[in-house]
Amino acid sequence: MRTPPLRHPRGATLLVVVLLVTILLTLVGSLMMYAGGERVRAVAAGRASQRQSCAESGLQLARSFYGRNYANWNTYLSTPGTYDPVRSSFNPTPADPTSPALQAARPELFADVDGDGKLDVFLYIRDNEDEFLPLAPNWRRDNDQVTVVGAVCISQTLRPRRSDGSQDPTTLALEGLLSYNGGGDRNCAQGTSGDGSANCN
Repeated sequence: MRTPPLRHPRGATLLVVVLLVTILLTLVGSLMMYAGGERVRAVAAGRASQRQSCAESGLQLARSFYGRNYANWNTYLSTPGTYDPVRSSFNPTPADPTSPALQAARPELFADVDGDGKLDVFLYIRDNEDEFLPLAPNWRRDNDQVTVVGAVCISQTLRPRRSDGSQDPTTLALEGLLSYNGGGDRNCAQGTSGDGSANCN
């Protein structure tokens, strides 16, 4: 009786090599994708820190600018379309800090905080709720010498990047309360009116 010839092992070895090369290529590709993702996350973290710094610097500039210009608070508050970028029921068309027209018309509201010659922050102001019931809130007039000031980081260079490398258009805004402490020659009646409707004269 004749025994069948043995199969040559070369075909099986080739399949094993192809399988190992495929696994290796998959591992290398995964490692490269992970490294690329880490790079994007590191850049985003660095930019987030810079953007936070940009907004914080802007907030300090806003405190200084609006603190010096207390006499104009009611003028600023009465035109929220120029001085307030926060959309609300009383401000349906808020200021657009990226508008070249606004930047040209009100350059004092913008600042370059990193010295690159480009605008980085928009300084804004809005009223706090300083009327007492039964009076309705009047967001266009200050009654208690306290307002909300803030800054929007509009820097093109400090914006975070998306995973595809494009800029994320979102902006970062920081705000805080600004209280004006006038001199002794002012007559502040709101302390005695009880309803927040009075103002300093």
